[in-house]
Amino acid sequence: GRTVYVTYLVYAGRHSRFISVPSNPTFSHSGNNVTLIWRYHLSQADRANFHRLLFGQWSDGDISIPLMSLSKNGSLVSRSKRIEWIGNKTTAAFRLYRVTAQDGGEYGCMLEFSGAFTVRHTVQLAIVAPPQIKEKGSNIAKVEASVGTSVVLPCHVTGNPQPWILWQRDGQTLQNGTILSDLIIPGVLANMTGLYTCIAGNQAGIDKYQVLLLVTSCGHSGDITHLAQDSLHQDHNHGMDTPASFTPTIVVCVILFSIFGAYFFFRSAGERTKKLRKYDRMPQDEQARSLMGEWSNFADNGEKI
Repeated sequence: GRTVYVTYLVYAGRHSRFISVPSNPTFSHSGNNVTLIWRYHLSQADRANFHRLLFGQWSDGDISIPLMSLSKNGSLVSRSKRIEWIGNKTTAAFRLYRVTAQDGGEYGCMLEFSGAFTVRHTVQLAIVAPPQIKEKGSNIAKVEASVGTSVVLPCHVTGNPQPWILWQRDGQTLQNGTILSDLIIPGVLANMTGLYTCIAGNQAGIDKYQVLLLVTSCGHSGDITHLAQDSLHQDHNHGMDTPASFTPTIVVCVILFSIFGAYFFFRSAGERTKKLRKYDRMPQDEQARSLMGEWSNFADNGEKI
């Protein structure tokens, strides 16, 4: 935290001062309105020498960005449409509308008198924003990876104060910290298939994000490709000795295969569309269980590549 100080430059015979100030620091949630109130006392001797009241962002011992000023004759000057004066002759009160994280910082209120006499006070405004995970959506995220490859499960988080972030799988913490938000797995194994949860939190709240990691054994697909190529090559050499009389039979087979293939393709697509509509209406926990069940059946049937 930053050091907050009150400075009263009081000359002989002058006793003007702030009699109440905002809580320091002042906390507010992002999107809310904030009211900062200073109550002050002007001594009889200082009233004639009062020049103006200033409010603004504070830096290096002075107001660096003036946001509002009130002169002795009651003239009010505002430099922001999001700040409203709600004070009176003994109260300096300012309302900041719809604050964001960018509004956080140090603010100052200052009473100026002729003869370089000032009464000033500063306050730290801390904007609290709950964590928000950017990747989070209505459906559970899926990441597919081959055995032995590196995987990065992203979890980009915003929030103020800086949220803490941890990754869990089956209730076991895998990574905990505030600097690394992504979970990096150097070389995935088949038994790493499962549901991974990113949890981010600060004093304003907690957000969660789930990723389903599906690990396949696609690292052997190169061998399968070579076998397929060798088979095609042998069939080609064998086909050179095939009599031309078999050509019509082959053409008919190809046509029939295309017709039946198209039929089953569109039928499967229709069933899959119905299934996806039902899936989208599921809560994320049910989505995860459904996907894990399908993946388990997929592997048990020997269809896992």
